[in-house]
Amino acid sequence: MVLKSANEFTGRLGSELYAALEGGACLITANNRLARRIRLGYARSRHAAGQGAWEAPDVLPWLAFVTRARGLARAGGRSRPLLTAAQEQWVWSELVAEQGPEFLCQDRDFGALAAEAWQLLADHALPLPSAAGDRESEIFVALAQGFMDRLGQLGREDGAREAARVAVAIREGRVRPGAPLLWAGFERLTPAQEALKAACEAVSVPCEVLPLPDVGGPVDTRIFPLFTEELTAALLWARERIAANPAGHYALVVPDLAAHRAQLLRLAREVFASEGGHARTSYEISLGVPLAEAPVAAAALRVWSLAGGAVRTTEAASLIQSPFLAGAQDERAPRALAAYGLLGDGLEIDIASVVRVLRRGGASSAEAGFARLAGVARKWPRQASASAWAGLFMGALQAVGWPGAAQEGDYQAVAAINEVLESVATLEAVAGKLSYAQALTTIQGALHDRVFQEGGCDAPLQIMGPLEVLGLTFDGLWILNLHDRVWPTVRPPHPLLPLAFARAHHLPHAFVEDDVRYAAQLVANLVRAAPETVLSCAMHDGLETLRPSRAVLDRNPQEISDMAFTSRARHAFDARAPLEASPPRVAPLTGSSAGPYGAGMLAAQAACPFKAMAQYRLRADPLEEPRFGLDPATRGAVTHKVMEMWFAEFPEPRAWQTLSTEERNRRIADTVVAAQAAARDEYAAFPSAFMALEARRMERVLAEFLKREEMRPPFRVVAREKQVTLLCGPLAVRGRIDRVDMVSERLVLIDYKTGKMPTVDWDNERPEYPQLLYYAAAEGASVAGIAYAGLAARGGGYKAWTAEEGLMPEAHVVGDWEAVTQAWPPLLGRLASGFADGGAAVDPLEGACDYCGREGFCRVAEGGGHDDA
Repeated sequence: MVLKSANEFTGRLGSELYAALEGGACLITANNRLARRIRLGYARSRHAAGQGAWEAPDVLPWLAFVTRARGLARAGGRSRPLLTAAQEQWVWSELVAEQGPEFLCQDRDFGALAAEAWQLLADHALPLPSAAGDRESEIFVALAQGFMDRLGQLGREDGAREAARVAVAIREGRVRPGAPLLWAGFERLTPAQEALKAACEAVSVPCEVLPLPDVGGPVDTRIFPLFTEELTAALLWARERIAANPAGHYALVVPDLAAHRAQLLRLAREVFASEGGHARTSYEISLGVPLAEAPVAAAALRVWSLAGGAVRTTEAASLIQSPFLAGAQDERAPRALAAYGLLGDGLEIDIASVVRVLRRGGASSAEAGFARLAGVARKWPRQASASAWAGLFMGALQAVGWPGAAQEGDYQAVAAINEVLESVATLEAVAGKLSYAQALTTIQGALHDRVFQEGGCDAPLQIMGPLEVLGLTFDGLWILNLHDRVWPTVRPPHPLLPLAFARAHHLPHAFVEDDVRYAAQLVANLVRAAPETVLSCAMHDGLETLRPSRAVLDRNPQEISDMAFTSRARHAFDARAPLEASPPRVAPLTGSSAGPYGAGMLAAQAACPFKAMAQYRLRADPLEEPRFGLDPATRGAVTHKVMEMWFAEFPEPRAWQTLSTEERNRRIADTVVAAQAAARDEYAAFPSAFMALEARRMERVLAEFLKREEMRPPFRVVAREKQVTLLCGPLAVRGRIDRVDMVSERLVLIDYKTGKMPTVDWDNERPEYPQLLYYAAAEGASVAGIAYAGLAARGGGYKAWTAEEGLMPEAHVVGDWEAVTQAWPPLLGRLASGFADGGAAVDPLEGACDYCGREGFCRVAEGGGHDDA
């Protein structure tokens, strides 16, 4: 029996293989992905043949085949039980810990490195190297000998040499594979695999290593200016081919997939979502993430950490709002409020404090759950077996109703977490009593070691590493990022094995030239996996310059200058739905809706009619942004209060000029303290040191302002924070004048500005800040001047219009004051009428959009102008 190919992926090459499987052959694959694909292809072929039911083919990944054969050998009663993966990890870590305090290595990490070297020796059927040599190799030999001794003490076997024991069992007749064995997806077999194959052939079991598929066609090579452009072009290429052939299968192959996983997923979501497709099912990435990073696992870790002691308040706040706790949907608002309250309770918090915060916030279901958790944790022993801790930790999760409102995709992670707890429970056979901290650390390490990936969805686009492609065929294949820093992949030999030993036995990466030759052969195998293949690299990754590898340069690459990322953005913008054509107008105001409105409405209408409508009618206010210190509105309100209180006690300069310097400074300080006391709720979240700094700042502001006030012509403050109301067109408008001064028997209206002084241009149809015009119209003909007074410690001053000289410093004197002021009421009426009539055109003055915060609502820039809403 000689087969051409091990795989059916597009329907061209699978008939012989499927006939062999139907005849009872056992197929061993190089990885799970290939096994899944062949089983799926076999099912499709049976369905296409009209069969409604069939016997599942015997298709197993290599390790699964070894495990099954080992089970058959154990049935004979002559095999010792195996250590589980968790037990092996524990034993290696214990052996490292026994090296003594002078051995400065992490037990778990160095133990994993030693286990890796042990597995490498097993795969190549090699004995331990000589202990003579470098220090690391000597340590490994000592660890390995200790590991074998520990296996003897425990009466167990290790998993690394399982294939060798299966080969012995086959030769001895304790295991006999009755069906022919086929090997698929292997570029070359390891010595351990060759030994098992030879054992099968020795007992007359037919074996055949199937050749890798060869459906190759022309190869296109491309060089891009930027790595982002290369990724985008590859994803666009895949999207176009999937759109043309939805039943096809395509692959993007990335040599260093782990380094670019996040960027690939982000761009893939953007590219496929921009076509309106379902990005979740359009592509599948082979590389998983640590199980601990799954949201449902992160919630479980927080529960266990909180049960055992204090956690950071940010962690506790995240846990309270987690959807993976019982009742999360029904108590979303009170739990969010409780979480917000937690953030001010210090850096760490314990479970009792969490319960109190939840009680104050009214989250009764969460309070009950965490109270149960506290009761469970109080009964935990100081030390217990690993299996006992696994049960206790599961009980902690049940107390809070984990996994709560988990979605369908979360239950694969939940099952994986349960498997981790089960594996930790097996440590009872190799570990003694554990403390809570040891148990939690062990489970945390196991969750980080477990690579989690949601079950495959048979997506038309597969994103994978180079070795995963072997044995598969595709309709199209793109191998990207082939620059000389990652291809060929040249790595150092294993650090715990002597270099001479590694080279003598041709272990992986022992010779650089072997890595180079292997990379060239791998590319040759990859380009034969699809009739259309693209090889590419970029000249720059955004941080440093890259150089194309020989795999690209030897194939006459084409340099790409078109910017795929820009083209995709332009395509998505051009494909957007047209804007709804509607007049920039809303329903007019009538009856009770005619006011009163604040004077700020007039300023908003002058700045942009759409802003006035959005702010005062739709209440479409932007969300508050987090800030350090006081927000500007609160700071301005407190400063205004300082001015109001000072000029109530000292209405004219000579009232404070008679005070001594010491007395004046004391009175300034007292005024600031009184103003701060009036705003104590706003200051409640800040320490006293911050209030003292704010007080010193406001004292300087008031002192500097009083120096400027003393340079004015004599005046007397006759009103502070004066409330006024005026009918502007059809609307009632109310406002509050900061200060009214009497200067030479003439009234001057003053408006304080704590920030940047505004531009004064009141001689047009849309004045930028018309509030002072409104105040002047409300006060009537007795007003002889209007002015802004800056309260900033630096850059303060006055900007004023007056009817005559001598009323305000550096004022603009209006020649025909009466005519100008008489034009202000009709101007205000027109602004109010435009607002009342429902006008909502997007027509901002220059600078009006800078602090509006409603750009996404009005889409001012989308149409290239300011003409429509």
